[in-house]
Amino acid sequence: MDCIVTSIINMKGGVGKTMITTNLAYFLAHEKGKRILIIDFDPQANSSSAYLTFEKYEQFLEDRRVISEIFTDIDKIVGPISKRNPKLLTLDDIIVNIYRTQRAGLIDLIPSELELSKVLERSGGGALEERLKLLLSPKKERYDFVLIDCSPTYSVLTTNALRASDNVLIPVKPDPFSARGIPMLLNKISQYNMLAPDNKVTILGIVFNMVKDNLKYMDSVKGQILTNHQNVFRTEILATEHYSKGLMDNKMIFETNAQETFKSNFRDFGNEYLQKVGR
Repeated sequence: MDCIVTSIINMKGGVGKTMITTNLAYFLAHEKGKRILIIDFDPQANSSSAYLTFEKYEQFLEDRRVISEIFTDIDKIVGPISKRNPKLLTLDDIIVNIYRTQRAGLIDLIPSELELSKVLERSGGGALEERLKLLLSPKKERYDFVLIDCSPTYSVLTTNALRASDNVLIPVKPDPFSARGIPMLLNKISQYNMLAPDNKVTILGIVFNMVKDNLKYMDSVKGQILTNHQNVFRTEILATEHYSKGLMDNKMIFETNAQETFKSNFRDFGNEYLQKVGR
C-alpha cells in the first residue's frame, strides 16, 4: 500500500502538535506494526527531544543528521554530480532510527534544530519550497506513514510540508485563542490548493486535544467549532500531565504509569486516524 504523509499543523503554539505526532507514531509502530517516519519540521525541535536523549541529540547535531541539511545548495540534492559535488544528499544521510519492534514496526526520525529558523530569512530560488518533497519522494515507500510535526507559523517550511503531504491534521486545544487560528489556517490551505492543483492536500480533520471535562468554556469553544466545521474527530484527546512528563523522560503515554483510561483514549484516536486515512 502507498505511504500516507500527514502534516500536523496549527498556527497557534501550545496545542499539542508534538504530543500527537510522537504518540501517534508510537501507537502505529508498536500496536499496529507500521513503519513510521517522523519529520521534525519545527526549529524548536520538540519531537526530537521527545525521542532522543540530550547526548544522542548532540551527536546527531555534530554529525549533521538534521532536517536543516535539505536546505543546502540545490546542486547537492538534484545534481549534477561532479568533482566539486561528488555525492548527492539523500534521506538516508539525515535519518536516525528510534525503534525497531518484533512486530516489524519501526520509527525513524529526522531531527530538527534551532538553525532551521534561518530558512525563514532566505529568499526564494533553488526550489526552496520543494526541498522536502525532492528528498522524501524517492524513499517514502519504505514507510507506511510519514508524520510531519510542523512549525506554528505559516512559512516556507509549511509550504514544504504541504508539498510533501497527502493530508493535514489540525490539533486544537478548545480555548478561544487556539481556535482563533483555525479559519486562517484553512484559508491558507485553500489558497495553497488553488495554487498547486496538481498537489492538493485534504483536511483529515480537527482533533480536540488537552480536553478537560470540567471546564465550561471548553464546551463553549467546542460547540462553536462543531457548528462551523464538519470535519472534526469524534475522539477527543483527554488532558493528563503524563503526556508532558513522559516526553521529558523520552516516554510515550503507553510507557508511563498513566491510568488505562488515558491510554485507551489515545488508542481510540489512533484507530480513528487509521479509519480516516482508509487503513
